[in-house]
Amino acid sequence: MDTSPIIMIEPDQNPRRQAITKEFFRIVTENTDEYELLLSRVTIDELNAGAEEKRDFSLAFLETITYTALPKNDVAENLAWLYTVEGVLSQKHLDDLTHVAYATVSQCDYVLTWNMRHLANERTVRRVNVVNALENYGKIFIATPEFFTGGKIYGK
Repeated sequence: MDTSPIIMIEPDQNPRRQAITKEFFRIVTENTDEYELLLSRVTIDELNAGAEEKRDFSLAFLETITYTALPKNDVAENLAWLYTVEGVLSQKHLDDLTHVAYATVSQCDYVLTWNMRHLANERTVRRVNVVNALENYGKIFIATPEFFTGGKIYGK
């Protein structure tokens, strides 16, 4: 999971996306035998780098869910760099690609994000999976929380 679903829980976010994200976390929390949340070192770093109030809110939210924080992994860091070399996205999006690389190396099925401009789109998913195939990794799907909820809104 990248940083955006965690940030989406904050009070000043898009109400529809926030409600969908809360529903996603409800589903995951109630189905721990089916879902496992993994956070890369980039997710933790990005949350810690946020403004104090937002950082505190996000870190407090993390205390309410079960997740695994992945340790630094040179293989994943190198794969993220390779994604830039192969033109998946430019080097300025290395952090975005690092989320994907950690998920790939950890054999995740999905990367969860609200970043549709750079990550959760057909072009990026296709390019990532071309590189993954060349490097003998499995396919990965990059999706928004809405993919898991079918658009269902929390509490409705």
